[in-house]
Amino acid sequence: MSIPFVGGGRLRWSVRGLVSVSALLAFCLLPVRGLYRATGSSMEEGFMLVFPKLVQQGKIPNVDFLHLYGPGSLDVLALWYWVVGYTLEAQRTFGLLQNLGIVFAIYALTRTWGRVTAVGSGVIAALLIMTPIGLSALAWHGAVAMAMWAIVFAMRARHTARTFDWAVAGLLAGLALTFRPDIILALSAALLCAVWMHRRTGLRPLLIAAVIGLIPMWIHLVVAGPWNVFDGIVLDPV
Repeated sequence: MSIPFVGGGRLRWSVRGLVSVSALLAFCLLPVRGLYRATGSSMEEGFMLVFPKLVQQGKIPNVDFLHLYGPGSLDVLALWYWVVGYTLEAQRTFGLLQNLGIVFAIYALTRTWGRVTAVGSGVIAALLIMTPIGLSALAWHGAVAMAMWAIVFAMRARHTARTFDWAVAGLLAGLALTFRPDIILALSAALLCAVWMHRRTGLRPLLIAAVIGLIPMWIHLVVAGPWNVFDGIVLDPV
């Protein structure tokens, strides 16, 4: 029996594995055509279209315009629009990629219990994410996708004891927090549970990589000012 990736195994493609991943991907893509044509959530999609454009123009979140979340999603979307074009379809494609990131993180985490369980879990995740919310490139979805993959690599590191896996987990966790800082409690609890038995060898690379992943936030604190960031990200949402 092959060892799943989350359990420390290597990425080895088999016919059954390819069928499982393809079936889950096909299910996720079933509603995509309609979601590209649907009205969508006008306010949220407006945010994720207008705010990155303002960033491209040199405007500063929490200073020049209201923004309730971290700078990561706006920075990434500003780069994304610069590469693929500033269109509604580009925004929804990015949202689709974020949704797939969550679904396949669930698949990877539950793969330990077999392919049928993993595919079923991915299908449930897709139903919960894609159908009601659509393809909006929300910062929350990006944060959850990276946080889930951080947990995948942290669980993998428990089996491999490799510094690289702990570092990848920390880097993804840091990046997730630049999208949505309010995910810190859940993400910290999950990673601390994963690393606690290996804290002598795993905690250091995990924390160092997390600090590196948070670079967009450190830059934002300097550019916007600590009080403006605290006011915009903490006080304004409350």
